[in-house]
Amino acid sequence: MAKILLAEDEALTARTLRELLAGYGHQVEIVATGAEVLAAVADNRPDLILMDIGLAGPMNGIEAARQVRVLHPIPIVFITGYDDQESMKEALELSKAYIRKPLSIEILVQAINSVFVAPDS
Repeated sequence: MAKILLAEDEALTARTLRELLAGYGHQVEIVATGAEVLAAVADNRPDLILMDIGLAGPMNGIEAARQVRVLHPIPIVFITGYDDQESMKEALELSKAYIRKPLSIEILVQAINSVFVAPDS
């Protein structure tokens, strides 16, 4: 079971993902802003962050990921509807994976599992 921080500002999407991931045995905390990401990382040290690029508030997911990376080696998987090349390039530099919405649960679960599997396994 992993402690997952889900940074998603669409409440219905966030609740649905939390329920699905809980079904796989994960503990999921939901936040909606970049500032909340930073506070949750400092307070709870999740095992993984699922990060939307478009978050509520002035700080987007890419900037939140940059700030997380400075202090904590927590893996990040971006889940987003953004498909422009610049956003994708920036996200991939900061993350383990970049998954486009609408999400395939199978692909999301594979990405999560790949974070926790040793490279030589």
